[in-house]
Amino acid sequence: MFKNTLGPVSIIRRCLSTSSPVLEQTSSKANKHAKLLSKYYTPDLLKSIQITESLVQPEELISLKLAGGRARSKVAPSNERSDYSMSDPAWDEPILYPNQAGSRTPYPPIPNVNSPDDTGLILKFDKAVSDEPRNQSKIKRTSEIAKELSKLLNMDEAYLRSLAVRPLVMRRVSHKTNKGSIPGFFALTVVGDRNGSLGLGIGKSLDGMRVAVSKAHWNAIKNLQPLNLYENRTIVGDFESKFHGVKMRVRSAPEGSGLRVNHIIYEICQAAGIKDLGAKVYKSRNPMLIAQGFVKALGQQQSIEELAASRGKKIVDMRTVYYSQ
Repeated sequence: MFKNTLGPVSIIRRCLSTSSPVLEQTSSKANKHAKLLSKYYTPDLLKSIQITESLVQPEELISLKLAGGRARSKVAPSNERSDYSMSDPAWDEPILYPNQAGSRTPYPPIPNVNSPDDTGLILKFDKAVSDEPRNQSKIKRTSEIAKELSKLLNMDEAYLRSLAVRPLVMRRVSHKTNKGSIPGFFALTVVGDRNGSLGLGIGKSLDGMRVAVSKAHWNAIKNLQPLNLYENRTIVGDFESKFHGVKMRVRSAPEGSGLRVNHIIYEICQAAGIKDLGAKVYKSRNPMLIAQGFVKALGQQQSIEELAASRGKKIVDMRTVYYSQ
């Protein structure tokens, strides 16, 4: 009777004792696993791994092992068939941009992983250190060029920058050399203050049309010259001019007539401040020759005082004599 009662008690004690072989076996496996991980991780990372592993439920681990290769974790993404090519709105935090509705919040894109062939290697070289300054050709700003021209021409910088500019001719040219044809750019520009001053400039460049127009602009300012106009609206008298293959006949017009001229001459008159004029171009219609010939003829015109002095006459304004009070 006593032996029979001791049997069940000893079995219960054996199951509840902490020195059972099952617990000793699990603790030895955990120690071996910790020693193995300690070779590759720092103590702080090792602690975090142990905490993470302690949160895994045994039932989930057993179900994954029983499923084999078809096993899928229930952790993110929420869709078990996802291949991680798209962001999961249930787990990824959206990026909120300013002035954007809350319903339209894009999720951060998956970063592109470089392939083994694409290393993204960029070679960087240190800049050469030299005591002597290097002569580097750079495009000057408008303010810098205006300052240099104001000193060269002894004119106000603000006045030079306020001049009206109009490109008349812009062409792409080709230079024939021993090495072949080299493309270039040509520009013809007129500059004026709309009050009797006019300048014509030519610019050439291999770097683009923008550089050629800029050169023509500043060359036209260098060629700026005053014109002799009548009442600041038309020319003093009619004239005929011939420049290479261009022949033109220009005549003054009464007030309110407007500009009835060639389109190239029209742009030049707008820059010079001429409001009433009539002109007719014969023979060649080359725009560059028309512009150069017309500007040259305007510069050769004499004022009324010079005409009176050359003829020995005295100029009297009839309106002042008869209608002055």
